[in-house]
Amino acid sequence: MSESHRPVLIAGGSLVGLSSALFLARQGVSCVLVERHEGTSVHPRAVGYYPRTMELLRGAGLEEQALKAAAGFASHRTRAGVESLAGRTLFSRTEMDEGDLGAVTPCQLLLLTQDRLEPLLRARAEQLGAELRFSTTLTSFTQDPSGVDAELRDERTGETRRLRADYLIGADGPRSMVREALGVPRAGQGVLSRHVSIAFNADMAPVLGGRRFSVVHVENEEVRGILVHDDTLREGTLIVGYDGDRGERVEDFDDERCRRLVRAAIGVPDIDIEIRSRFPWDMAESTATRYVDGRVLLAGDAAHVIPPTGGYGANTGIADAHNLAWKVAAVLAGSAGPELLETYDTERRPVGVFAAAQGALQLAIRSGRASAEDRAAARDAQVVTMGYHYPAAGSDTPIAGDPAERAAEPGTRAPHVWLRLDGAEVSTLDLFGPGFTVLGAGAGPWRAAARAAAAMTGVAVDAWEVGPDAVADTRLVETGGVFRRAYRLAAGEAVLVRPDGFVSWRSPGVPADPARALAAALRRTLFPAHA
Repeated sequence: MSESHRPVLIAGGSLVGLSSALFLARQGVSCVLVERHEGTSVHPRAVGYYPRTMELLRGAGLEEQALKAAAGFASHRTRAGVESLAGRTLFSRTEMDEGDLGAVTPCQLLLLTQDRLEPLLRARAEQLGAELRFSTTLTSFTQDPSGVDAELRDERTGETRRLRADYLIGADGPRSMVREALGVPRAGQGVLSRHVSIAFNADMAPVLGGRRFSVVHVENEEVRGILVHDDTLREGTLIVGYDGDRGERVEDFDDERCRRLVRAAIGVPDIDIEIRSRFPWDMAESTATRYVDGRVLLAGDAAHVIPPTGGYGANTGIADAHNLAWKVAAVLAGSAGPELLETYDTERRPVGVFAAAQGALQLAIRSGRASAEDRAAARDAQVVTMGYHYPAAGSDTPIAGDPAERAAEPGTRAPHVWLRLDGAEVSTLDLFGPGFTVLGAGAGPWRAAARAAAAMTGVAVDAWEVGPDAVADTRLVETGGVFRRAYRLAAGEAVLVRPDGFVSWRSPGVPADPARALAAALRRTLFPAHA
C-alpha cells in the first residue's frame, strides 16, 4: 500500500467533479480526481446548460469547443406532448427561447448531452495539469485538523493505495459515500418519484421528418414517459417511472421490455431498437444541511438533489465548483484564512436550497399540481441561475432578482458590458479570474492602488480603468456611458471583483487613500473571520 500527497482529492468524475478539477487546475492547484467508472458518462443524462454556466466554460477556455460540439442541437427547441412520435400531437410549444440576453451576457444557452460535454471537460482539465484517475474508487477516508487520509482502490488490479490530501471534495453524486460517511443529514421533500432512463439506438429520422424536439412527453396505453433524441436522430433516451411500493423494480426493465417501451414511444411497431444502457435515478428535492465539514467539502448532487424540471441541477453544481475552486486555491496559497472555505457553505448552500425549491415548483407547474402561490413563487431560469445575491451568513435564502437589473452590488455577479480593448470588442466578464480584478470608472488612481495593495497584502490584483474615447490613458473604452450605468459608478469610483466574477466591494466615492481602502477590502474578503 503506497502513499502519496496531493493538495486536493476529488471524489467523483461526472460533470461537477470534472468541473472542479478544471477550475482548480486553472487556479494552478495540483489535484487528483478518482472515479470508479472506466471513463466519462456513456449515458446522455443532463442536456441543457444556461448562459451563466457557459460564462464559466468561457472563462476556462471551453466555450468555443462546446458550441461547436452542440451545433447540431441548435434547432431542438420544441417541447411537445404526443401519443407517440408517429402519432397524434397533443400540444407543441417553442421552449428555451431566451429572448434578447445580449445586454446581460455574452453567452447563450447550450444544448449538449452530458456524455458529449464530459470528454471536453476531461481533456481541458488534463491539459491544464489535473490528474484524473478513472477505474479508481475512494473506499474510505478519515480527516484530522491538517488534512484527509484516503484509501483508493484500482478497480482494474484490485490494488489499494493511500493518499494524503489537504482537502477532499465530495462530488460523488446523490448517493454520495462522502456525505454519508460524514453523517451529514439532508433537508427537503426527499424522493418524489423513481425513474429509469433507457438509452437506445434507433433510426428516428423517417418518423421525425423535419421536426426537432428538445423534450417529448409521450402518453399512450403502453407507455408514459419523456423521450429525447440527439442531433443524429439515431440516439435517444426514454425516461419512464416505476413504483417500488407496487413491487416494481429496476431489474424488471430488461432489454425486451425496454425495446417494447421504446417502440411504443416512437410509434413504429417493427422499428429496430438497440438498448445501450439503463440508468436508474430518483427525482428528489433535498439539500445537505452543511457543505463544509472540516477538510471535506460537498458539491453538486452530493450537496443538493434538484428535480430535473427547470434543468437547474448540473448548472448549480458547476457553479458550486467554480465558487469553491478559487477559495481552495487562496487558502492553499496562504493568501486567505481557512475560514474563507466556510463562506462556500454560507454562499452556495442557500443557492442550492433555492434552486431545489424552484425545481420542485417547476415540477408542480408542469404536472398541473401547482397552486396560485406556487406559480407566484416560481422564478425565471435566468433569475435562478445568475440573478441571485449571496446572502449574509445565517440566512437560508439568497435574494433573487433580474440579472439585468443588478448593479454591481457586493455579493452579485458582476454585470456584463461590451467594451473596446485596443480596438477589439471584449466583455467585462473576460477580464475576470483567476485572480482579483479592479474596474475603475475613468482615468483615476486604481492601477497604482492595485499595485500598492498587492504589495501590502501579497495578493495580485489586475486593474482596468474604463473611460470614453476622450480619456487618453484608459485602454478600455465604453460607448455612451454604458459601463458607468451598468455598474452605477461615478467618475473615479471602482469595484473589486472576486476570481469567480462576483463583486466583493464598491468604493464609497473616491477614497482618500485608494490603496489602503483596496487592501482592506481584500483582507475582509480573504479573512472573513477578521472582517
